[in-house]
Amino acid sequence: MKKEDLLSHLKAFDPTLYGFLQDESHRQRYTLSLIPTDSAMSPLAAFLEGSPLANSGAEVCTAHHEHFIEELVRTRAQELFHGAHAIVRLGSIAAASRVALLGLLQPGDTVLSFNMRKQEHCAGLNFHFENYGIDPGLQRVDWDEVAQIAERIKPRLIVFSPVSYPCIPNYERLAAIARAVGAYLWVDIGQCVGLVAAGLIPSPVALADVVTFPTNDSLRGPDGAILLCREDLAPQLDAAVANTGHTALHTSRLAALAFALHAAAQPKFRAYGEQVLANSKSLAAALEKRGTALLCGGTETHLVLAAPAPGVDLMDAVHTLAQIGLYVKPDRIPTMRPQLILSALRLSTLNPTTRGLTEGDMEIVADALAGVLSGPLSEMQQDALRMSIGKLIMDKPLFSDRWMNLDAMAQTDCPASGEGIAVHAHAASERRNILKNLFQ
Repeated sequence: MKKEDLLSHLKAFDPTLYGFLQDESHRQRYTLSLIPTDSAMSPLAAFLEGSPLANSGAEVCTAHHEHFIEELVRTRAQELFHGAHAIVRLGSIAAASRVALLGLLQPGDTVLSFNMRKQEHCAGLNFHFENYGIDPGLQRVDWDEVAQIAERIKPRLIVFSPVSYPCIPNYERLAAIARAVGAYLWVDIGQCVGLVAAGLIPSPVALADVVTFPTNDSLRGPDGAILLCREDLAPQLDAAVANTGHTALHTSRLAALAFALHAAAQPKFRAYGEQVLANSKSLAAALEKRGTALLCGGTETHLVLAAPAPGVDLMDAVHTLAQIGLYVKPDRIPTMRPQLILSALRLSTLNPTTRGLTEGDMEIVADALAGVLSGPLSEMQQDALRMSIGKLIMDKPLFSDRWMNLDAMAQTDCPASGEGIAVHAHAASERRNILKNLFQ
């Protein structure tokens, strides 16, 4: 059934859901999200997830096919990230986190965690968490102080999850700290995974005992997660997966993930990552030029932490930005001093880049952000910013053709020579047009 026929049937049969679909499609299309966890899935990954493969779960899939698709995902993950062992049947980063905790720790063990990350996934588990964070003055991690804390508390596990840290971590030093106190090192690279996959920022895989990451966001795949680990830890972590029930993913989800990992190994994905970094640096510079304070001295990744001016309520700023068409995430960032918590907007250029925005567009985005973060705006000022953002994104798709690898499709479809060249070229062009119409 064609897309138009499906929508007509849905509208007639379930107008409530049809209305929700239309409203959400309109919201995504005509607003811009700077939230790190928001980025459109690759249209081809989305096609695979919604394809007839969705009818094949682990129970009905033949042993050969089940083994093939899972092994394909595992092999691609290991090759892309140079990991010894990959666990790919994980439905979320929360599931991956519980697998890591249960596979590495015993009840009562101490965990030294950056910003107390992963404690949120410990419901019903008995572990003791201690915090380390950025130095409130330097707004960077003081690795000497981390080493002193580790030596004092002797943790069984050290966690680093840089979701609120826009700087390149010193993985070598962190691994040395873990080894010195006999602790496991677990790094969750979060939304930085795409930049790691593209080789644009350092990877912790060779140094950490366990590395986890979500498979949507910057990988632009389906919801889910992957856990990489050392070969000698594979049996206990595989057992934790089985014991916690995180094993059932549909064939369609695994196929979409396999495609996302394959796409992440291509030159065009590296170009995407380069644009993400260029956009984040441009956004950071534009905000600073307009007087907005940035935590941690700017950015080295996709992430920008923009602080409100004194007296500006962060949640009020979030609501105002939503009204003018920008969705942002507020964050409270712990430091090495328990009494000092820093407030900022956690901004990412992942989704703007996926939609095709470039450095010059970041100036317009920065105008709106800086205006709201500097203090209250009049209705006229808000209207002007709303018009500016609307004009910026009115012709921007959710997933830009720039990242679609359509040139590879043309090369595959066209023979090297012969009378059929023009016919094959025309057919390839038609297929590209169909994809554009389906997934814009």
